[in-house]
Amino acid sequence: MTIDVQGGAQNEAPVVSAVRQARAYSRSADVIEGVKTAVIDELKRLDPTLKIKKTDYFNHSYAPDLIAVWREAGREQERRIFIRGSLSSVVAAEDVESLADQEPLLIGLGDEKKKVLADLRKQLPASTRTLATEVSATSRIPTLTRDEQRDTQLSGLVRANIVRGGRGLLSDKAADRIVAVEEDEPLEALKAFQSTVRQLFTGATAERLNRTAGLLVEFFEERPSQQTLGLLREEPLLDGELRVVLPYILRRASEVKSSEVWEALASMLTLERLESMSPSLADLDLTPIIARATKSMTAGRSALFPNTEVANDEHAELPPSWKVRNGRLVADVHRWALWMGTDARKIRARDDGTDARWDELSAPLRAFDLTAIELHGLSRRLAVGNEDPDTLREDVERIRGTIKDDFHVAAVTVREKGDADAGEVKVEFEGAVGTGKATVDFHVRAAALLAVRRPLTDEDIETLTGD
Repeated sequence: MTIDVQGGAQNEAPVVSAVRQARAYSRSADVIEGVKTAVIDELKRLDPTLKIKKTDYFNHSYAPDLIAVWREAGREQERRIFIRGSLSSVVAAEDVESLADQEPLLIGLGDEKKKVLADLRKQLPASTRTLATEVSATSRIPTLTRDEQRDTQLSGLVRANIVRGGRGLLSDKAADRIVAVEEDEPLEALKAFQSTVRQLFTGATAERLNRTAGLLVEFFEERPSQQTLGLLREEPLLDGELRVVLPYILRRASEVKSSEVWEALASMLTLERLESMSPSLADLDLTPIIARATKSMTAGRSALFPNTEVANDEHAELPPSWKVRNGRLVADVHRWALWMGTDARKIRARDDGTDARWDELSAPLRAFDLTAIELHGLSRRLAVGNEDPDTLREDVERIRGTIKDDFHVAAVTVREKGDADAGEVKVEFEGAVGTGKATVDFHVRAAALLAVRRPLTDEDIETLTGD
């Protein structure tokens, strides 16, 4: 794209348009102010956390036009920014060598030809921390929408680190490769992305980006490295890495060829981690990974609600799948929504729960060890408990057969069948909740008791729990 002082190209990027308009001013002071403002806006678009200071200089040989400031590990960091009319002037003035000690960011306002960029690339190796680019190149890296998270995409991580730690030459082609990692076929795009990162970054930034991209490359291989997957189980990804990896791979789930990848990722998950990164996972189908993690993740409460997603269509039903909604893990199952929370405070009870009778629950309860039950009749209420599940069931059957009353089941406490050390879950029918520390897998099966009038099938439960 050529900057034309007279006219300007159609559909040009905002920064290119702002620079063109500024350079058309008649007063030099207005040109300087307009150009600096346009560049500042572009840098803050790339990284909104930056503070940009203007200096009293413009196009000076060794004094910067702007200074970018940020805090890292509690300490203030800065980078000096030099604005040049074109990168060809950078080549001619040998700015790369003369400014090397300042580790600068050199920004050209034009759009150079390949030969100029090739000449500039030859000069750049003399400085390990000088970054040269053009506003036409940075503008090719798009701004994320409000619903997207800047720190959950590989391109977003690059965007956020360009000013802080970039080096080398960020050309239009390099910018396109950065963007393509989110849009193109994953395997080839990731390999091109890694190559670009190696050229643009050094130190911790390059190490972090290359580690993340390298893992993703492995995840899309037909036979991923067993060593890599084994190391992941021993040393799980940090939260910041997982926020990038999970959305990226879930958006491309059909491209994952090995189930071992899902199993390795599932081994890193806890319900607490999912809740903390829920904004990054909104609207994604989490079933491939959650179904493999239900036996290792622990929940403190579950709840069964009518599904508001299909509330207005009495014929609509949603197939079983896991999602994150309102910061919580939830399974859509036909006309039900099954919610999971790390503790009772995070999942509220209903005030219009299901009405259940012993005759309806007797058969499904045989899948559990029953340790306590509350029966509400017309004239009396009974609470029965016994560490021996078989004895408790006999007690309930005796009560049911000898006392003339219309008993409803208010609550049952259940645990894994045959495991006296397993966590117990109290299922309360009026509130439609299950409370107690147990695996998500067990909470799914226990909460299914709440759907006694519109039951979940074995196939539904198997889809959600990976059995």
